[in-house]
Amino acid sequence: MAIEARIGRGLRAHVDAPEAVDVHGDTARDAIACLMALHPQLRRFVLDDAERLRPHVNVFINDEQLADRAALSDPVRDGDRLYILPAVSGGSR
Repeated sequence: MAIEARIGRGLRAHVDAPEAVDVHGDTARDAIACLMALHPQLRRFVLDDAERLRPHVNVFINDEQLADRAALSDPVRDGDRLYILPAVSGGSR
């Protein structure tokens, strides 16, 4: 069994990646590293040069927003879903 990494449409608009990818790891960082190894073109949209999560990217594990954005140390288990989504802002009047 694996962790299902789901990539938001706003990110997929910039890269050739599927909506969902099976990844492995014990932490969010491990799972994201596995995803970046499979789809390296995502790296510049998700992580900065210091391998930190970019401010405009939100990560959820199942229904919970990532608690540790700095170290990405939140645990993940087989069967979890990791959602990687660009932040949405703005709107119309």
